[in-house]
Amino acid sequence: MALDVQRNWDVCMAENLERVTKESDQPKDKKDARETTRAEKPKIWKSEPVYLPDEIIIQILEYVSRFHESQYTLASCCLLSRQWYSAAVPMLYASPYLYGKNFDPFQAVMIPSRNLHVRDSPLASLVKILDLRGLVHQASRRITARLLGRTKGNLEAFIAPQASFGTNSFAALAKCHQLRILDLSLVSESPPLFELLKTVSRLDNLTTFRLPRSSGFSTDVNPALITWPRRLENLALSGGIDAHFMHGIVALPSTLRSLTIEHCPSAKGFALMHMLRAAVRPLAHLETLKLANLPRLSGSACDNVLFILPGLTRLSISVDYITPALFDFDVSSHREAIECHYPTLPHAESLPTRHQWTDGKQCELRTLELTNSGNPGVEDKVSPIDIVIALDEGALPNLRQVRVDKTLLWQASATAADVDALADALKEAAVQRGEDESTSTGVWTF
Repeated sequence: MALDVQRNWDVCMAENLERVTKESDQPKDKKDARETTRAEKPKIWKSEPVYLPDEIIIQILEYVSRFHESQYTLASCCLLSRQWYSAAVPMLYASPYLYGKNFDPFQAVMIPSRNLHVRDSPLASLVKILDLRGLVHQASRRITARLLGRTKGNLEAFIAPQASFGTNSFAALAKCHQLRILDLSLVSESPPLFELLKTVSRLDNLTTFRLPRSSGFSTDVNPALITWPRRLENLALSGGIDAHFMHGIVALPSTLRSLTIEHCPSAKGFALMHMLRAAVRPLAHLETLKLANLPRLSGSACDNVLFILPGLTRLSISVDYITPALFDFDVSSHREAIECHYPTLPHAESLPTRHQWTDGKQCELRTLELTNSGNPGVEDKVSPIDIVIALDEGALPNLRQVRVDKTLLWQASATAADVDALADALKEAAVQRGEDESTSTGVWTF
């Protein structure tokens, strides 16, 4: 038996040796090609697919949809099965990412027929955010109007394209009753401003409205006739807003919490201050004000902003229009602003005290953002030490965050120590009031 085993072992060894020899004699490229083909052979799924409840699939897709590039993933999920399609397609069309190449297929799905009553797209009602900012000449005004008409049922946010928004979109826009955000800031050729505001006033759920940078205001229009949406909270004024508008405006919506005035080449300093005193100061809920890119303003035109609006909690302002006097709340330093607000005051002794002017409130500013509108030589107008002095004097008791544009060069070695001193002063002020200074207190550049 031992002899038979040895003979069989020798035979096996001989066969293995012969096979190895033959393989080694083959060209290397053929051998590698055979191994590659064998490695790339797809595996056959033999077991039953794992069933997941709808709730778990929806939770997975909700996590995926948070990311910017999720559109490709959601489109792939729609191809897996009917179950995955039903769960993924509402998220895919809720906020589509549109650009040049995919806009034509998207609008073909949204607008399968020119006649609205002949053929409708079941996917149009899924669109909640229609963001067309990535388009320049891909769309036409006719297509934009039709898209608004098809998606008006559940549309919550609309960001207009640069070149394809006009008066023919007003009829569809007025029917977007669920619209909460309307951003027209990129529109290069603005429709008539009064007609636009008249259309927007019908949107009862609108909370955020940004005017086009190209908007113009005709002297034939009475600002007193303007009606604002009744729930408007965030308003951005841009374009040809001039002294006629700022002096003639009667009232802004009382619900306003944030006001932005930027890219207004015709706005002058005295008109802006009049608007802040007459129309903005009475707003009880206003928390945020942003002033930027106002080329006709002088280097100290906005020094009265915090004195006029002590209730602001966030101020974003270009250093082009301010000096350290922004943090001076002495009544005598702002005599001109007070006399403009009370034009009947006969003598300096009649000026109200700071307590009377602010109704007993301290400056409530918590976040100060300093930007740069591009004018040369403004880097040294406001320094970190100016804010440190204001903190030491108690002028800014609630200030906790300072954000600074990188172009102001606060991060340079010459001012690095002053920035550290400001950060320490902000943290010390928070500690003195018993607040947590570890997360929301400090100095940031952007």
